[in-house]
Amino acid sequence: MGLGRIFAVFTLLFGLAAGQASAGERLSTRAINQLFPGQFSAIVKGYKVVFIAKRDGSLIGNYNSARDTGRWSVRRGRLCIMLKEWMRGETTCSTVVHNNGWYRAKQVKFRKL
Repeated sequence: MGLGRIFAVFTLLFGLAAGQASAGERLSTRAINQLFPGQFSAIVKGYKVVFIAKRDGSLIGNYNSARDTGRWSVRRGRLCIMLKEWMRGETTCSTVVHNNGWYRAKQVKFRKL
């Protein structure tokens, strides 16, 4: 997968939803802060990506041999993510919904490892 395709995957991952992502329980700021930091497995358009969100707000994304770094934070009940290459340094925020053991942010699902 080239960097252009990875960028498209991560744009979908964290950048498209301003409102509720799907049916289920929308997480509050407090609930997101209890979920993060941690290590997560995400599925975006069939691709499995592993994220490590550290306590200091740093973020590492791994897809096969590709790797990127960035930042994560929680703002007004939304998870905000920035990845230097895959998201071209842009920060995007999305609500997080818990549904059937998975967390969803628009067109992605992820779970804590």
